[in-house]
Amino acid sequence: MTEKILGQEENKHHVTDFSWSYLHPRYWLLWLWFGFLWSVTRLPYPLVYRIGRGFGLLCLKLLPKRREIADRNVELCFPDKTPAEREQIVRESFAGGGLTIFESGLLWWPAKNLFDRLEMKGMEHIERLRAEGKPVLVFGLHNTPMEIAAASISLYVPFNGLMRVNDNPCWEYVANRCRGRYNLRILPRKLVKELLGYMQQGEVGLMLPDQDFGRRRSVFVPFFGISTATVPSVSDFAQQANAAVIFMNFYRKGSKGYCVELSEPLDNFPTNDLVADTARISLITEEAIRQRPGEYLWQHRRFKTRPEGETSLY
Repeated sequence: MTEKILGQEENKHHVTDFSWSYLHPRYWLLWLWFGFLWSVTRLPYPLVYRIGRGFGLLCLKLLPKRREIADRNVELCFPDKTPAEREQIVRESFAGGGLTIFESGLLWWPAKNLFDRLEMKGMEHIERLRAEGKPVLVFGLHNTPMEIAAASISLYVPFNGLMRVNDNPCWEYVANRCRGRYNLRILPRKLVKELLGYMQQGEVGLMLPDQDFGRRRSVFVPFFGISTATVPSVSDFAQQANAAVIFMNFYRKGSKGYCVELSEPLDNFPTNDLVADTARISLITEEAIRQRPGEYLWQHRRFKTRPEGETSLY
């Protein structure tokens, strides 16, 4: 399956054209980093795995602000766990985040077939819906191996995800050029109409709605028992595109590989109650996190936006 996708004509949608300005000295450190990342991905996978986790644990010490945020998030979400258990969750999250960086290198400059280590469950649900002509919207969560998950689904179906554009144009150029190896289109978050259009053409859409995008764009629903600002976009987009909605869970199986699990389409979704739909999405996400809390990216301020009158949790 992989060989059918690698070598396809490059996906040029939103791929930045090369600019000679990327050779300016201000980008030299970034090019050195890309060279280092390329070099590491030539190593055997078990060694890349150890290097990636080690880099993440180094960041645990070098990024105290992110450590504080992760500690606070885990404390809020798992008050019944012991301090040692919560510390282990944070360590695993940082280790996984470090590994994610090197997994991106393995995807961008493949020297080995990373997908030999992939276990895919539930792809038949997407294939059936597409055969019926039904648009499909997949939602997931910010588990650390997210790029592996997106690339793996693109081996089977054209896949489109909304993502924040990186502030560094040189990084964005390299990332999009390399992601063009796969049947994966990354769209800036504002291009919702384009996402819906691709879904209606038979391609699959992806959303990760489990971050805080501010009060104006959110509704407040429970998340680990805390009233949390959550974008209602899964329900909204599904209604606009008349799409079936599938949950994507994904995680590492230690150093052995990866698992991507696709649920059956959610029944009775979307409804006319945007808040209830969003609460349901939040609960599904929470249940997946509880199964493997160390896989989750705890370093973002999930509870930053508070209901009127509530004080900051950070």
